[in-house]
Amino acid sequence: MRFHPAACFSLALLGTSLTVAAHAQFAPPTPEELKMTSDPKAPGADAVYLDRVEVTDDPHHFSTVYARIKVLTEKGTEAATVHIPYLKNFVFHASGDNSSRMGSGTANHWDAPNVNHSGEDRPNDIDSFDVKTDIAAIEGRTIHPDGTIVPLTGTPSDLLKIKRGKNQVNEVTFTLPSVEVGSIIEYRYQVRYDRFEGAVDWQIQKPFFTHHARFTFTPDEQFSPFRNKLGAAGVQNSSLLDYHSEIMTDLENAAILPAHATVKSEASGLYSLDLTDIPAAPLEPFSPPLEGRAYRVAFYYVATPDEKEFWRKDMSYWNKKLNQYIEPTNLLKSTVKEAVTGVDNDLDKAKKLYDITAKIENTDFSTTGEPGLGSGWIPAGSVERVLIDKKGASNQIAYLYLALARIAGLNPRPERIASRSQRIFSPQFRDPSQLDSVVITMNLGDKEVTVDPGAKMAPFATLHWAHSAAGGLVMNGSKIETVITPEQSITENAVIHIGNLAVTAQGSVSGSLKTAYIGQQALYLRQIAVSNGPDAARDEINRRLATQVPEGVQAKVDHLVNVDDPNKQLLAIVSVSGKPASQAGSRLVLPRNFFRAREANPYPADDSRISPVDVHYPEQEQDQITYVLPAGFSLEGKPEDASAKLEQDAAYQSKAKIEGNSVTSTRVLARGFTWLAPVQYTPLRDFYQKVVTADRQDLVLAPGTQATNQ
Repeated sequence: MRFHPAACFSLALLGTSLTVAAHAQFAPPTPEELKMTSDPKAPGADAVYLDRVEVTDDPHHFSTVYARIKVLTEKGTEAATVHIPYLKNFVFHASGDNSSRMGSGTANHWDAPNVNHSGEDRPNDIDSFDVKTDIAAIEGRTIHPDGTIVPLTGTPSDLLKIKRGKNQVNEVTFTLPSVEVGSIIEYRYQVRYDRFEGAVDWQIQKPFFTHHARFTFTPDEQFSPFRNKLGAAGVQNSSLLDYHSEIMTDLENAAILPAHATVKSEASGLYSLDLTDIPAAPLEPFSPPLEGRAYRVAFYYVATPDEKEFWRKDMSYWNKKLNQYIEPTNLLKSTVKEAVTGVDNDLDKAKKLYDITAKIENTDFSTTGEPGLGSGWIPAGSVERVLIDKKGASNQIAYLYLALARIAGLNPRPERIASRSQRIFSPQFRDPSQLDSVVITMNLGDKEVTVDPGAKMAPFATLHWAHSAAGGLVMNGSKIETVITPEQSITENAVIHIGNLAVTAQGSVSGSLKTAYIGQQALYLRQIAVSNGPDAARDEINRRLATQVPEGVQAKVDHLVNVDDPNKQLLAIVSVSGKPASQAGSRLVLPRNFFRAREANPYPADDSRISPVDVHYPEQEQDQITYVLPAGFSLEGKPEDASAKLEQDAAYQSKAKIEGNSVTSTRVLARGFTWLAPVQYTPLRDFYQKVVTADRQDLVLAPGTQATNQ
């Protein structure tokens, strides 16, 4: 039977009112919990979870979340707002007649949702329909340190607020009343879902330390034969199908857990996990995304228990569907012929075809490199529709390039990858949505080239940083291979400041500077210009300049050059005026490195770093600023040259040159790494502290004889 990959999600807010008595089901706090002002197990924490419980019951289609949080600081009061994320689109697959039946046995405490096929089918797609989801049974209270209880009251429709998010991820929130430092927040809510069968994903680490947590999962009854024999109550569904219409026969789980923790399986089919003293999620500065690192357990209904076979089947189905989608048509063939006629070598052919896809309107690109939700889904029909409409989603544009390159005989290879801005690809987690992006690799002459057609404004052979050094899968015949896309090099990314500033006897400066953006910085600025207009790029550069130039100085972009052309260097022409100099008697004191006057070490002190350092991509910073001195002034002494080095990973150099009535300061900071291990964090911080110290040197101008060349 056919299915649609995205059944519409509708959110119903149950109208049952909440009474003051609702909080009576909660246990009283201990005197120690009420008096707590800090937590020795979580020094400096803004709040801590005292308890967390998550229960998911797939036979009855509901999940319940319970939490008890102690607020320790003013910032911790933000925990009063409870966030419930959900996706706009869910997927349901069932074989049979779209009907369900109640299992035998005693009734469940919660009324089982109506799971008959009451939604509206998609045209020509009889197994997809609107999916109703209810957020209900909301209970909550705030307990003040003196024991005073303030209950959460009102109906869910009054309490719940919906926030529309990017990439089809929405958020529902409700807020506990009268929360202050020292309060204990306690709440419970339930989510009920009609006809949606999905396993569970326990996100174990939260922003706050957790003293105790319990997670339970009851899978669909067809995966709990012993439970069926007992005649337990529940909703017995037809056979569940995966995305490829294969009957799911097994329940598998994947986990990232501390060494002492294990998921327990009971004879009844219940899975459970009990944990104590869970560290807060490692949200450290300059760290990789949590997905793939944080403690987590995910369950999957699958058609095969073998991990490698799971991915082989998924890639085979995806590849088959893709080949159908990019099948050559007369329009595609004529487009290629027109583009490459008279072009002799494969590299130039590849560039000509890339120019075609670069002109397509991209409907879902983002500056993070993550495309829209459901990006792995390959549409029905032909990719030529993207060419006809002159617009398409990121991956559809990549598919169009793949189709054109194949017709041109370039033997392109599509690679499905995980956007590194969002996650680290983990094959053990059997979720194809990890592979959200597609890049294309070709052998052109004697060189392998990877292109990123779905990254709007990316030049040929430039990958968005989230797609570089990213893990994924590629199909090689009937086999699958893991792949890691090329890592960026230090020569690909740079920010360069250059120009002259005239200094007056009163210490004011004026002049025009050029700032060049190369590589990822240029890509980012061009993308926000496409999304929000050229003024958005100008505003972003002005914002950066305001944090870089000395106090008392105004630096504003006069105009941008080549903002619309990714194949040329992006330039900002910057007008500068103001008074950066301070006076020491008759002397003027100027910052030696004009764009580093407010610089601070970006890496805070941390003797217990857990996460790797992730700076996204290597980059160079180059400054060459010339001060033209006022008549009668000269440089007092010659500034010392400075240099620093971090093994083979980073290097810094600062020099000054005196020539006639001018002083030119040059500065180069070359950061050649993308990641560093946690043990390298302290040496990295020490290196940057040397950089900051050198950057903060001053130039002292004194009235007197003209300076000599040095």
